[in-house]
Amino acid sequence: MYVVAIHSLKENKETLSSALAAVLGVTIYEALARMRAPGNGPLIVAFFAEKEQALQLVERLQSEGFKASLLTAGELETEGRALIVRRFSLGECELDVTTEKGDCCSVPFKNIDLILRGTGIVRDVTTETVKKRSMSPGRAVLSGGMMITKTTKNVREVTTEARQAFVTIYARDSSTFVFRENSLVYDSLGPAVQLTRAANFIYLVAELRRRCPDALYDERLLSRTGQATLLGPSLNPEENLIVATALLSKVLRDEIR
Repeated sequence: MYVVAIHSLKENKETLSSALAAVLGVTIYEALARMRAPGNGPLIVAFFAEKEQALQLVERLQSEGFKASLLTAGELETEGRALIVRRFSLGECELDVTTEKGDCCSVPFKNIDLILRGTGIVRDVTTETVKKRSMSPGRAVLSGGMMITKTTKNVREVTTEARQAFVTIYARDSSTFVFRENSLVYDSLGPAVQLTRAANFIYLVAELRRRCPDALYDERLLSRTGQATLLGPSLNPEENLIVATALLSKVLRDEIR
């Protein structure tokens, strides 16, 4: 997938709806709905299977005065290879981590330039059969009073939703690391360890921010609403969180450089 997004939009971004509609080949109403999304972007406006089409759209958007970025399939793959942290230790000058595969790495705090905080949302739909017994006068007559009830079965869909907080750190000359609230071992916190995973995770995020004062911090991915704002109407957050994460990190880190 090749994703095209606009970003660094000004406060009066809605006035650009006509120009956006012309470039995208959509109605002004559709373009206006996208431009009314909160914030200044990034906002995904299109995605393609072929890179050339995506590049052409980026060029057209830029020629109309938009700041546009292209998220490539390779960049999505790189984001997907982020290392999942199992254990960590907050040192004086560096962060030591052990991944879920057992690899050990150290990252100087001064090299961390971006901290993204978010929530992973997984929805699962299952079917459930509900049996219900009720009075049946007809059956009572036909059976001579032996059978006065009947059983009906109704099949319904049950949707469950699981949420897990995460924080992703990006550092110069280093791999990307993902800390997931429910997957971490917090024993390295020692006396600072909290009673719950949620409290320990909040403490970890606060410490990362304190020890990396020069790093950008963004939490637009904390809510489904924030994720949906970035992704747009065609990509749902449950299946495309990695797209939102990769795009947001790309745009923010490009602004740093």
